[in-house]
Amino acid sequence: MLLKMFKSSSTSKVEINILALLILTISAVVCGALTNEADVKDIGVNEKLGDAIPLDLKFFDEDGNQIFLGDLLKDGKPLILSLAYFSCPKLCSLTLNGTLESINALSSLYLGRDFKLATLSFNPIEKPDIARKKAVKYRGKLKKEQSAEKKWLFLTGDEDNISKLTQAVGFKYKKDGEEFAHPTTLIFITPDGRISRYLYGVRFEPKEMKLSLLEASDGKIGSSEVLNKVLLFCYEFDPVGKRYALQALKIVKAGGVITLISLGLFLTYYWKKEKNSQSSDGGKQSLR
Repeated sequence: MLLKMFKSSSTSKVEINILALLILTISAVVCGALTNEADVKDIGVNEKLGDAIPLDLKFFDEDGNQIFLGDLLKDGKPLILSLAYFSCPKLCSLTLNGTLESINALSSLYLGRDFKLATLSFNPIEKPDIARKKAVKYRGKLKKEQSAEKKWLFLTGDEDNISKLTQAVGFKYKKDGEEFAHPTTLIFITPDGRISRYLYGVRFEPKEMKLSLLEASDGKIGSSEVLNKVLLFCYEFDPVGKRYALQALKIVKAGGVITLISLGLFLTYYWKKEKNSQSSDGGKQSLR
C-alpha cells in the first residue's frame, strides 16, 4: 500500500527501494529470533502460582562456585528470579536494564538486606566467564544503597538443571538458529521456595516490584511490617491487567472500621468523664 502511494507520487525509484528495504529491516527486528510461526504456541509462561520450585538444583556463579537454588533462600528473604541468556542481542538486555532501573528506584527495600536477585542463563553453552561480564556491567550501575556485594547473582548451569527449573516455573522458550525465542518475566519466590508472582515486560514499575516483594515475604521485610500489611491490604493484584490495583472498597471498609473504633474510644472517654463528674458532684452535695 505504501509502495503504491509512493509510485503515484514524484518519488524516485531509488527512494522506493530504500523504503522497501527499511520496511523489511523493521519486520526482521520485530520478528526477532523466531522464524517459524508454528512455534509460537511453544513460547510463553504457564503460571504456576503457589507451586514449589526444586531447591536441590545446582548452578554456578560468575566465579565458577557451585550454588544450590536453596542456598539463595537460606536467610529467609524472598528471591526475584529472571531468566535470560547473556549473549541475547535484544530482549534480554532490555529486561536487565528495566530490572536495574526498578531496583534503583526502590526507596524502602534494599537488595541483599530485604531480598535477593538472581539472573539465570537458560542457554546451557554459556559459562561463568560470560556471566562475569554481565555481573560487572550491571552491578556497577546499581545505586550505592543497592550495591551490596554480589547480591545480584548471574548464574549458569547445565541443560538438565536449567530444564528442570524452567519447567517448574512454567517458562517456555525455543531455540531458533543461534538465538532463542522466549518471554520476558520476573518471577518472585517466597522464602520457603514457592512461586508468588510473575511480572511481565521489559520495564517494571517500582511500585509493582515493591508490592510483589512484600507479597512474597508476607509483608515481613522492610522497615515496618505494620505499614507493609496495610499496603498489601489496600492493593490487590489484577489478573487481567497483570498489575496491582488500588482497592477503593477495601479503603472505604478500612476507613469505616477506623471511624467506628475512634468513635467508640471517644464515647468511652466521654462517658467516663461524665461519670467521674457526677461522682464528684455527689460527693460535694453529701459534704454539705
